[in-house]
Amino acid sequence: MERIGIYYRVSTEKQDLDSQKNAVEQWLRDLPAAKKPTIEPLVFSDEGISGRTLNRPGFQALLETAYARKIDTIMVYKLDRFSRDATTAINLLLNLDQAGVAFISVTQPVLNLGHENPFRRTMLAAFAEIAEIERETIVARVRAGLDAARKRGVKLGAPSKVSEEKQKEARAMKAQGLSYKAIAARLELSVGSVHKMIKEAEKAKEDEQVEA
Repeated sequence: MERIGIYYRVSTEKQDLDSQKNAVEQWLRDLPAAKKPTIEPLVFSDEGISGRTLNRPGFQALLETAYARKIDTIMVYKLDRFSRDATTAINLLLNLDQAGVAFISVTQPVLNLGHENPFRRTMLAAFAEIAEIERETIVARVRAGLDAARKRGVKLGAPSKVSEEKQKEARAMKAQGLSYKAIAARLELSVGSVHKMIKEAEKAKEDEQVEA
């Protein structure tokens, strides 16, 4: 912990950073002499900006400095100063760990992921598991939503540029045994468009039969 980046944030202009600064500076003063950083910490801050957005000038500057390996530890007063969203915070901590940057919350000892913490790897493994569960939950929700939309008859994907009339003609000609090339020539469409359009219609019909 030689090159520290300290981050402060307040959500409104009526608040000030003094209480955070006092706590962080006191934490550093209380460190044993052998563990005190010998290099002056870099300080980043944002005032009047919510912690739910990542679009914060000071915060982005902090991350750029961290990923450039100009600091080896990020220090904050409390995790919610870093991010108000737990999932976002966990993913950021995991990404920073991959970049070799530790994280310390001076008022939350359980979140002190300094390189000297013997339980650091265990805690990061737990965070990784939480992040994976969250990703799987989101994917499951999206799939469930898409399935429900399909059952309601909602057409997913980009709107078709081919008129409904031409789509019906293409399906009719395919049923008569015409080739994709012949259908495309008659309808003045690309062979690829005709192929995709007919395959989608066949898939939709199969789905309807299965549900029936």
